[in-house]
Amino acid sequence: RDDVSDWSSDVCSSDLEYSEMVDEFMQAVFDRWPNVVVQFEDFESSKAAPLLNKYRHKYRCFNDDIQGTGCVTLAGLIASARQAGQSLADLSFLCAGAGSAGLGVCEQIVDGMVEAGLTREEARARFVVCTSVGALGKADGTHGDPNASRGLSEERATWVNDKVSDGLSMEEVVKQFKPSVLLGLAAQPAGLFTREMIESMRSYCARPIVMPMSNPTAKAECTPAQAYEWSAGTAIVATGSPFPPYTQGDGKVLIPSQCNNMYVFPGLGLAASVAGVSEITDAMLYKAAVACVDTMTAEEIASGRTFPQLKRIREVSRKVACAVIDEALTRGLSTKISREEVPTAEDLEALVHRKMYDPVYVPLIDNRRQ
Repeated sequence: RDDVSDWSSDVCSSDLEYSEMVDEFMQAVFDRWPNVVVQFEDFESSKAAPLLNKYRHKYRCFNDDIQGTGCVTLAGLIASARQAGQSLADLSFLCAGAGSAGLGVCEQIVDGMVEAGLTREEARARFVVCTSVGALGKADGTHGDPNASRGLSEERATWVNDKVSDGLSMEEVVKQFKPSVLLGLAAQPAGLFTREMIESMRSYCARPIVMPMSNPTAKAECTPAQAYEWSAGTAIVATGSPFPPYTQGDGKVLIPSQCNNMYVFPGLGLAASVAGVSEITDAMLYKAAVACVDTMTAEEIASGRTFPQLKRIREVSRKVACAVIDEALTRGLSTKISREEVPTAEDLEALVHRKMYDPVYVPLIDNRRQ
């Protein structure tokens, strides 16, 4: 129909204008400030990943909603795996949520698993991603193939796992696929992670890892208290929203960590600025995640945390920045400093420390003279 074709033409024209505007902005900003770091924040999901892929190898930029969230989630997983006596490469996942941002986080985890030694195919095979109508699985007709029948985008099609049937419920995915991690990225009303799912995990997994990442709290896939209760206190929990500590029946207090981007993106931006990295790579994000975990103390780990206490956030940011810069120097991606200038880890940390902004101001009035 003419009105449909006209509408389609208007949409295509609008997309083209949007793309041209962002192109013009990026070129103008880097022409004017060659050493700037551009961070994409709160871009529409359908545009965020394409823009990141378009510019990340050309400009000094990153998308915190995709890469920052993915990186900090990766850090939480590395910390959780260590607590469970495993490595990142040992984990398997049920991911609730198949939006662009959620799949971007999963992609970041896959990148980390590749850095940890798996092939990309092996890493992807460790994921079953679930939409609102069930698992992205093999279209064998068992459950009516609800995802396949309504059409899969190219982005979702890459996450189809033939080990389960299309449309399989999350409860059945847990029983059949036996994931060690529940990853909540659905941003739907609370309660997607059920007692049945976590109790099923407990039957085959000594330390289930439960990460209800959706926020605010009204959209959390479950609460830490539920995860601890349903797993008899064995779950390792990290959340997207802040939750209070949980006291077990024996009096032990478990503290769930908030898996928040603030643990990563300040250090990432600091590194990009200090070293003038020409490109923020997947390896840098992996090193940033490991650095975040490596700052944790034995006391923090014993309390059930998967991230350091917030009072040490400046130390975390410094360590993250150093790890990213070290990777940039190793790969020849630093444009401002050389390895000769910072030959040791101590030299690099001292440099980064000097470059960090300290929000302490000299008083305008000297009270000693009054």
